[in-house]
Amino acid sequence: MIIHQCKRPKLIIILCLLVFVGLSISIYIDYILPELYQYHLVRSYVHNNNNNDDGSLQSRTPIILLWNDFFGDSRWSLREDDLIPSHLRNQLKCPVYECVITNRREYLPALELYDAVVFHVAQPRSIINSVPSRRSSKQLYVFALMESPGETKHILRNENGFYNLTMTYRLDSDILWPYKWIMDKETEMRVAPAEFPQWRNNWFTKYDDFLKKLWPQKVKFAAWFVSHCSTLSEREELIKQLQQYIDIDIYGKCGNYSCPRSSTGCNRLLDEKYKFYFSFENALCVDYVTEKLYNIMEYNIIPVVYGGANYTRFAPPHSYINAEDFENPKALADYLLYLSQKPDAYMRYFWWRHYYKLINYSPFCDICKKLHEPNYHLKTQVYENIEKWWLGNMCRFKMRIKF
Repeated sequence: MIIHQCKRPKLIIILCLLVFVGLSISIYIDYILPELYQYHLVRSYVHNNNNNDDGSLQSRTPIILLWNDFFGDSRWSLREDDLIPSHLRNQLKCPVYECVITNRREYLPALELYDAVVFHVAQPRSIINSVPSRRSSKQLYVFALMESPGETKHILRNENGFYNLTMTYRLDSDILWPYKWIMDKETEMRVAPAEFPQWRNNWFTKYDDFLKKLWPQKVKFAAWFVSHCSTLSEREELIKQLQQYIDIDIYGKCGNYSCPRSSTGCNRLLDEKYKFYFSFENALCVDYVTEKLYNIMEYNIIPVVYGGANYTRFAPPHSYINAEDFENPKALADYLLYLSQKPDAYMRYFWWRHYYKLINYSPFCDICKKLHEPNYHLKTQVYENIEKWWLGNMCRFKMRIKF
C-alpha cells in the first residue's frame, strides 16, 4: 500500500511534465514560430526589394495578404491570422506550400512588398478607395467573389484595370473557388467542377445498402430551407406551383417550420426523414452552384437543383434531379412522386458514393502555386474591364421550366 502511495506523486509529476511539454510545443508552433518566421521574412523582403530587381523568389517566400474580411471573417475560415509554409502543408494540404498567408496589413512595411493581395469584392463600397495608390508591377491583385453577379453590391467600373487575377466559382476564373470539390476515391484526383469532367459511366450498377435500412423511416416528402423570400430566379414561385402536387415543408423566414440549418438536428432530420431537398439558387447565373447542392450531397437525400449552371460540370450524373429538365412543375412533381414509390430507382441516385467523395481544397493553395511559376510576374495580365467580365451576359431571367 505504501509503495503504491509513493508511486502516485511520481505519476502526477510525470503527467504534469508531459502536459507542460505539450503546451510549450503548441505555444511555440502556434505563436513563437510564426513571429520568428515573420522577423526573418521581413528582413529578407526589405533586402530583396532593395537589391533584387528581377523579382526572383529563389531567396524568399511569397506572401499573400488578405486585404479585407470575408463576410466578417478576417481569417477567411483559416485557423490563424498568419499561416506559414508548415501551416499550408499540414492544415491546407497544399501541394506547393512555400508561402505565407496573412490578414495583417502591417505584416510587411509596405503594401507593394506583398506578392499577392486578395480583395473580397462583396462589399458596398469600391475597393480602390481604401487601397494605397502605390503598387509594384511584380505583385498580383486578386478579385475574389463567391456571390452571384446579381448580388454585387457596388459599381465595378471604377475597378477596371485594377485586378490581375480572378478567384470565383466560375470555371473561367484564374483561380477556381467552388464551394466543394468532387474527388475520385481511387485516383485521388479532383474531377469536378470542371469544364469537361470525366465521370464514370456505371451509375446504374450500385446503390447504397444503408439506404435500404433507412428507407422505411423516410416518411416525409420534401424540404426546403430558405431565408430570402424574393429572388431573381423566382424560385419561390416554382415552389408555390409544386406545392399544388406534392408536400413541401418550408423551413426558415419564408416558411411555417423552424430549425437552425446548421444544427445537427436539422441535418439528421433531412438525412433520416425526407426523400427530397430543393437546392434552388437565388439567381440563374453561369456556373453558380453553391452550398445548397454540395451540403445536401453529404446526406441520404436527393437534391433537386434549379439554377443557371450546367450541372454536369459540377456533380456526378444521376446524383441530382434538375428542375429545368422538365417542361413544367407538374412534370417534375410527377417524377418525384414516381421515385418516392420506387425504392430501387430512388436509391440508384446514390451510386456515386462508391466512387467519389466531397472535399475541401483551399484556393490559396493555387495562388501559392502560381506565385512559384517561373517568371510569373513577367506574364502578369490585367482585367481592363472587370465589370464586363463579371456582369456581361452571365445571368438569365428566362426559365426553361415553364411556370
